[in-house]
Amino acid sequence: MKTKHIFVSLCVFTFIVISGCKKEADKPANLSQTTEDNSPPIGGATAVFKDTVSVRDGQVTITYAKSDACFPSNEIFSFTASAAGLPTGAKFVWEFGDGKSLTGTTVRNMYRNPATYTIILQIKTAADALIHKASVSVKALGQQVTPTAIFSSALPDINFLNNMTFTSRSTVPTGTIVDHFWDWADGTTSNSSNSFMPKNFPKVPEDKTYPVRLVVSANSGCKDTASINVFVPASYNISGNFNIEQFDACTNEYFIFTPNATGVPAGAVYSWDFADATGVVTGNPVKKQFTYQNDYDVKMTITLRGKIIYQTHRPVRAFGQNIRPKALMLKNVVSSTPTKVIWAFYSQSNIPHGYLTGYRWEMPFNRVDDNFNTIVEQEYTREATPVNHTIRLIVTSNTGCKDTTVANITIPAK
Repeated sequence: MKTKHIFVSLCVFTFIVISGCKKEADKPANLSQTTEDNSPPIGGATAVFKDTVSVRDGQVTITYAKSDACFPSNEIFSFTASAAGLPTGAKFVWEFGDGKSLTGTTVRNMYRNPATYTIILQIKTAADALIHKASVSVKALGQQVTPTAIFSSALPDINFLNNMTFTSRSTVPTGTIVDHFWDWADGTTSNSSNSFMPKNFPKVPEDKTYPVRLVVSANSGCKDTASINVFVPASYNISGNFNIEQFDACTNEYFIFTPNATGVPAGAVYSWDFADATGVVTGNPVKKQFTYQNDYDVKMTITLRGKIIYQTHRPVRAFGQNIRPKALMLKNVVSSTPTKVIWAFYSQSNIPHGYLTGYRWEMPFNRVDDNFNTIVEQEYTREATPVNHTIRLIVTSNTGCKDTTVANITIPAK
């Protein structure tokens, strides 16, 4: 009997897998007592025990240890008992506090649920007479206490390409997740008990891919890791807009658009959308003619290696083409007497695009009529000799463009 106890103690204190000891194998606990001959070992060769504790209760010493609860291991408790002066044939009967029991000097048990359990050991004679009774309490983490780490990333605002959000969807079958450790792969880390985490990556003038890593910890102390590659496009500190210059507004209107944005990297391409359904053009600067009068929202887009890095826009009021008016007039004599003549003048002016906003008649004798009249009359007195007069019509369009026509008349002598 003494040799048997020494062999068992050496198996426990040197942390050797007890199922490997040939003299006596550990037995799994179940709902009924079992013999030492037909019980397969729990955990096999994968159960590595640690944190050995010895407790003395009266004449009985109980030594226990447990294996790691984290995957791929299962939490297994190993119990060994010894007592001096026992009769031949003495039995060790264990009750594990979870409804299972087992007989043997060295036994093992797996607790399914986390809790604190009281183990009761009864040492009996071969005739079932109680010799000693002892107890010990253990705190079990239970089974399936290793979390599974998983997370996703999102871009909440297209205007801030380096600002990301991360959501952990990690789970654990038994227990709770108590910590999220984020390694952002940019030299910084974050810890949080929350599953949601925003992250602002550094603004750098080149595309970057960060292998972001999440380590989740359960209340059991078990951990799991997940990684995803997060692409963050290059960021540029670009500001500014573009200049607009208008030329030849009344004859052959065109515009010159010149960027004035700062912080633009070398090799960038400027694209222009003039909002007139003529398509996108590239250049710096660019020349543009608008066909029709309108207010256009011109957009400038800056790209680098095919990716948009900046956009801005400005409104432009264009007059369009063929906007200069054509001044025309008709004239005729309305009435004539030996002493007086009355002439009438009629505007026949027109404009291809736009409309007329002003008629200015410059008449003889310093008479000016700019009351938007399309017809004017003037009376002339006959002199001793014929007299020539000039009538001028100046028309103005809504674009401010002007044109002039002149009519000459002769007033006959008396």
